[in-house]
Amino acid sequence: MLKQRIMTGIVLILLVFAGIRFLPTELFALFSMLFIIGLGAWEWAGLTGCYLPEKRMMGTMMILLASAPLVFLSLPAEVVLWISVPIWAAILFALVIYPKNAGFYKKHALPMRIMGIFVLLPAWFALFKLHAMDYRYVMYLIALVALADTAAYFTGRKFGKHKLAPDLSPGKTREGLSGAVLATALWAWLGAFWVELPAGKEVAFMILSMGVVLMSVAGDLFESLLKREAGVKDSGHILPGHGGILDRVDSMLAAAPLFTLGLLWLL
Repeated sequence: MLKQRIMTGIVLILLVFAGIRFLPTELFALFSMLFIIGLGAWEWAGLTGCYLPEKRMMGTMMILLASAPLVFLSLPAEVVLWISVPIWAAILFALVIYPKNAGFYKKHALPMRIMGIFVLLPAWFALFKLHAMDYRYVMYLIALVALADTAAYFTGRKFGKHKLAPDLSPGKTREGLSGAVLATALWAWLGAFWVELPAGKEVAFMILSMGVVLMSVAGDLFESLLKREAGVKDSGHILPGHGGILDRVDSMLAAAPLFTLGLLWLL
């Protein structure tokens, strides 16, 4: 299992970073749309109680058809990205009060499926707009989230005593989260020079990046909530040793819209 997980991880990293670096923005947008919105919507439907393949395929195709024109329309990024703000505010509230609201999601499966549109679409659109600005922003964000996850894991193992969300993810600790934020502060400082940020913006970029790391944890925890409510370990089985697409992009779903909005404001 570990060997399979490592091999899948290596292939994923190579494909993702090659696509980010060498694909023109329109092609990057279409390919990332198929993975994040297409496969993501398929798995989201399964987590929210829609098991019939015909219904899942119909819903997935409808979301893809609605998303595709955004690649070619010259819409201001903020028009789409601001949709995610009230959605994630509601999600944060849901995480805070869990498990008092356990079972709510099964009883309201249809609204939860509709919510998936307003989670998946802005996240994909944010990555698309970042790539249009400079492909390095996409690479930076992916590395930021991955570094935060790694730092949280090792800091938590070494110093972790206080559980962050024991009902959703028993392995996460407050100490691990603190370690993630501190580690990413250094990466943000280096990243500001790598992406050639305008002089004088470094501190604001670091603060934005640390806020994005905190938000990425919310994405991880919310997917854990959906899986716990659905009674499954993984969102899917498309990635050997890694589960589903949502298992790999859960943090990015929350991080990408915030980072893109913050960067647009910063620049």
